[in-house]
Amino acid sequence: MQKKLLNVKPKSQLSPIPMVMGCEGTAASMLLDYNHIFVHPISLMKRWPTHPSNPNKGYVGHFLMIKPVAHQTIFPNAFVPYLKLYDTRIQDGTGKSLTELEAIIDQGQPVLIYHTVLGQKPQRRTFKVDGGRKEWVSNIHITLLIGYDSAHYYYIDPLWAQFGRKLYVPALIPSKHQIIKIPKDKMRQSYDSAGRLCIYHGKF
Repeated sequence: MQKKLLNVKPKSQLSPIPMVMGCEGTAASMLLDYNHIFVHPISLMKRWPTHPSNPNKGYVGHFLMIKPVAHQTIFPNAFVPYLKLYDTRIQDGTGKSLTELEAIIDQGQPVLIYHTVLGQKPQRRTFKVDGGRKEWVSNIHITLLIGYDSAHYYYIDPLWAQFGRKLYVPALIPSKHQIIKIPKDKMRQSYDSAGRLCIYHGKF
């Protein structure tokens, strides 16, 4: 199988200022920019919906700092309606398999995906949410899936850069080294364990 790789311009959540918890906004900004809707990650994150504890209702915490006791993210069912304010063709693809996401890439569109950091083994934690408790995979990260071949997936990581096969360093500046190559089986476990959460541009 010939490698399919979309030409998406990388952005770093550490540049120009360290948005330490800003992977969602940075990945969404790359997705919008690719579709000629130019929005800076900080502009996205300053205006998105927020919630004290439930990422199904809004972003939990603040993108510039870590909130240790919270599941600090925003899930697609809260994020997509907000992103539709910038482009009505943004779609919630939650539930789609990676094979289905390959078809979206074949149509020329990257996909914002939720998966474990660098394909790590999922770590589950219980969080206090809306007066109750909810278990989620805690070590999730949001990246932009841009390609695949017969054995690997390729994604742009807003936080990490890859040098060689196993060296990962913080992406202090945007670069091609943010394109991470990961075996398909490893990504499948990483993506599926986080709940198959994804967002894409439904231009087709």
